[in-house]
Amino acid sequence: MLLFVMRHGHAEPLRKSDETRALTDEGRAEVAAVCRQRASELAQVKTIWASPFVRTRQTAKIVAETFDLPVEIQEFLTSETPVDVVLDALMAADAQRFPLMLVSHQPLVGTLVNGLCGSGDEHPMGTASLACISSEVWARDCAELEWLQHRP
Repeated sequence: MLLFVMRHGHAEPLRKSDETRALTDEGRAEVAAVCRQRASELAQVKTIWASPFVRTRQTAKIVAETFDLPVEIQEFLTSETPVDVVLDALMAADAQRFPLMLVSHQPLVGTLVNGLCGSGDEHPMGTASLACISSEVWARDCAELEWLQHRP
């Protein structure tokens, strides 16, 4: 099974609430560019799970509109969520939902990629970074990083 893990695009500075930060024009452009660069791979995605924060919903919407995909807001996909919570949700998900894309924040996305792939390497997840991971089971150290696309 394939899992795509994406960090949201570049967002405006923190003013009132982290949850309400929106993508900048640069952020929208970098997400759109990643969609173009990885179009053949992303065309396989069946569903997008996104954090409830504004910038991740906007990122997911760009991907969803590009590939005509449904977006499901998952309240647990915030920056400080423990990786085990995400792994439990992935294990509980019907295999027919894969390839699945998660759109979230640092440090969750980096910790998730590092934890799943277990190589001891750190996989940097800058804004609009996209990782493709394959596995038969969603557990720590049981997956393989197929590729990691950094923003253009």
